Amino acid sequence: FYLEALQRALHEVPSGPSLEPEPPDFVFINDGHRLGIELTNFHLPPKPGELPHQEWQSLKEQIVVQAERLHAESGGLPLYVEVIFHERRRLRKKDIQPFARELADAILSYPIPEHFRESAIMIPWGHRPTWADGIQVHGSVNGVDKLWDADAGGWVAEITSEHILEVIRSIARREPLARTQCDELWLVIVNDNFSRAAQAESSIEALSASYEGPFERLIWLLPHVPRAIDLQLAQPAT
Repeated sequence: FYLEALQRALHEVPSGPSLEPEPPDFVFINDGHRLGIELTNFHLPPKPGELPHQEWQSLKEQIVVQAERLHAESGGLPLYVEVIFHERRRLRKKDIQPFARELADAILSYPIPEHFRESAIMIPWGHRPTWADGIQVHGSVNGVDKLWDADAGGWVAEITSEHILEVIRSIARREPLARTQCDELWLVIVNDNFSRAAQAESSIEALSASYEGPFERLIWLLPHVPRAIDLQLAQPAT
């Protein structure tokens, strides 16, 4: 998907068949020239002592999935449920079962709308678990359809040039091996806010900075637009 987005955004990326030597992810051969493209998905690094966002999101989703199952097993009606987790509440794997039980019980014990025509309700403080900032419940449209969802976080973090530089340094470790497969090597950093990575957006400073790295081209890719932004590579010292 990311390669196809890159090809739509940059017409100079070949559209023909490619090799996948890993590393790099793709190698295109044209008149004997071997172009290597290394793709990496940007993940905003967690703050010290915090879980990576994608792991935290996975725990939230597991809690909600288990709660939906427990709710159904207890005879609960099909519902549309949106659960907002407290941002400062640290989650652990051992929390999945007890938190799921608390969530299911909170919905089972509170008056909820039985049909889509009724207004959605927010389960108030004192009737919901302390780790939940909000639980919105809406009746099913047909008494069968249901959807329970964990929030994905409403804030958008800023990506700095230091964040991008850390990615370049990490991928640069693979560059010597990748060079054995290609004559020219591009690094494409994918900023996909529809993935399970933290919602993050590059700053103007990050997109205009100059970076050192062992690549002929450095590209910031927004795959769902799609848009490819060339980042400036510093000239090696002579």
